[in-house]
Amino acid sequence: MTTKQKPKWVYRLRRGLLFIPAIALTVYVWPHEPAEETTDETVTQAEATDDEGRYTIETRQTVTEDEAVRYTYDIVVHGQPDVETLQSISQDVMDEVTTRDTFQAALLRFYDHEAYIGTESPLGEAVFAPEGDWSLADTVQPGAYEEMSFGWQLKEKEWDTQLSDEEARIWQVWNRVYEAEQSDDPDLKAKVTRTVSTKYDLNPETVQRIVLKQSVWAAL
Repeated sequence: MTTKQKPKWVYRLRRGLLFIPAIALTVYVWPHEPAEETTDETVTQAEATDDEGRYTIETRQTVTEDEAVRYTYDIVVHGQPDVETLQSISQDVMDEVTTRDTFQAALLRFYDHEAYIGTESPLGEAVFAPEGDWSLADTVQPGAYEEMSFGWQLKEKEWDTQLSDEEARIWQVWNRVYEAEQSDDPDLKAKVTRTVSTKYDLNPETVQRIVLKQSVWAAL
């Protein structure tokens, strides 16, 4: 399947137009809640790493949805890949997983840090399915990979806005506490921020900046 990739300046222009509303949005919506997914199998803990060290498959799940067999894979990508590299990694992942998994559609979610798994994938997604469409899984037999192709929703990132490892882990703690304490309390985010700032001996404003930074990183 041949996929035309837009020039990089198109992505940069889009990011410039989206940056201001994305900042405003994070004031009201901080971490993104993942869509619900019914699974009957989960494999975690860095299941596989490719020989070149470009990626690690962190989780693998079978998805129960109608009669079709679908898989999702959460993949941490190493380095600072552009869209073309992510497309290449997508093919490498499929070459690897199709030797052991039999399915009618697969979703690859790409992350730059394992702390973000379970939330919106900052680097985007790729679907391997009939016509690159997740919903068409039941139109082919399991394992009929020659009848499948990629559908891309990948992001060209500005890597100088990426969170550091320490920032990502602080955000992960914040997000876990926030998700565990879900309530209608209008001050919940501020309370969670104070809890995390105390844990890490940080100024609350520093923690808030990290949370906002991650929201923008995930969105753009």
